[in-house]
Amino acid sequence: MTSVIQMTKNPFILLSAALCLLFLSTPFLSSTADGAGEFSGYVAAEADLFAHGPSHPGQKEHAASISIRPEYYREWNGGDRSLTFAPYLRVDSADTERTHFDIRELFWYSVREKYELGIGLRQVFWGVTESQHLVDIVNQTDAVDSLDGEEKLGAPMVSLSVPLDSTSIGDLGTIDIYLLPWFRERTFVGKKGRLRGATPVDTDQTEYESGAKEHNIDIALRWSRSIGDYEIGLSYFTGTARTPSFRTGTDAEGDTVYIPRYVQIDQAGLEAQKVHGDWSLKLEAIARSGQGDVYGAWTGGFEYTMVA
Repeated sequence: MTSVIQMTKNPFILLSAALCLLFLSTPFLSSTADGAGEFSGYVAAEADLFAHGPSHPGQKEHAASISIRPEYYREWNGGDRSLTFAPYLRVDSADTERTHFDIRELFWYSVREKYELGIGLRQVFWGVTESQHLVDIVNQTDAVDSLDGEEKLGAPMVSLSVPLDSTSIGDLGTIDIYLLPWFRERTFVGKKGRLRGATPVDTDQTEYESGAKEHNIDIALRWSRSIGDYEIGLSYFTGTARTPSFRTGTDAEGDTVYIPRYVQIDQAGLEAQKVHGDWSLKLEAIARSGQGDVYGAWTGGFEYTMVA
């Protein structure tokens, strides 16, 4: 428990924990006035048990952690304006890198007659398949929080959504534009984490292809439309790759580490889904340049819905 004690001495961690607990306790205060905020969230405990002993010095036999994710939502002007705040805190008994605080969402959203505008930290999901999310590139993966890539860090952005309505043709879909002014590095398990590779990743030596580093401005575009039983999405992203490449180096202690490097990429994506009764057919495909040769990838699948 030494790592937990050391981390909880950090004023930032204490303030974050107090903030999360405050949001969790507030729902018990009744508020029924018009425009009142709504509170939700969860607290989760996790235990990691291993059949074999540690492979590297400093690792523990087992580990435990607790995570807290409250959420506050408020709307006014008949729902045309809204504010969302969702902080996140995890405290881990073994890995100090896994003990972290993040603001998953903190954004203001405005619905206008001809467009919708959002400003702040948001989580945006693209994709239709379950096995992997090829086109989902807006948010960075919180790899230290989960191994499946489902958990994402909040991304600072300005978003603009414009419905393409035509009186002569009809609904032409929706265009979404995202301006991303601040890149966030991927998180990785620390030296004391059990679920790491033989060589740890040193994020203190992160490298960038862009001279602006994490302040490179990324741009993401997406067009989506429903046509009968079909749902189609076309997307384009240009900016810093969310997945880094690695080179071998040494840390301050002289140990061998992997140093992450983030390059500039361009990616075009396709999402397609057809619903036929209880069946759904799904497809995702991308083409990407900037990480070596231009390459493409696709994944597909189906889903059957059973109603009891």
